Amino acid sequence: MDVPCEIRFNRHRINSIDLPASVEVGPGDTLVLNLFNEGSPLHLTISAPDGGRFTDFVHENIFLQHGEDVPVYLRNDIFPGTFTLQVITGYGANRSDILVYVREPPVPKGEEPVIIPPEPEVPPRLPVVPFAIVTMAVLLFVIYIGTGLTAFEASAFLLLIAGVLSAWFLRS
Repeated sequence: MDVPCEIRFNRHRINSIDLPASVEVGPGDTLVLNLFNEGSPLHLTISAPDGGRFTDFVHENIFLQHGEDVPVYLRNDIFPGTFTLQVITGYGANRSDILVYVREPPVPKGEEPVIIPPEPEVPPRLPVVPFAIVTMAVLLFVIYIGTGLTAFEASAFLLLIAGVLSAWFLRS
């Protein structure tokens, strides 16, 4: 959006500057400086010494005969704040400042914030299959200790390895 700002020169005396004390703009706006000369042609300089956070505009040297528009483009990704535009005429003899207020970007209307409901907590699952296999391996090992038969020891060992592998592959 274009925000006009009117600046008049040579209205009261030579090299005089008449400008507003401040102007308000938003992110992405273009501040259009409407320069009007009401007297003899003059050289002027417009600069933004502390505007680096808000705009790429640094300075402009102008020979103004009648009128001219100077755009000052503001970035889209800026935060609220202020910066100064300095207008200098008479090769430094006269200087005036405009305070530029950068406001918050407008909140889009009609859009409701999207609220994502939290996912319900899932109770932890017991690893039933690996637990049953390891329990059977322990039972076979107890039988081996009671009877001393090597077949129970070997089957307990193999069942224990099967339980570990099933726990590994069935993990979630």
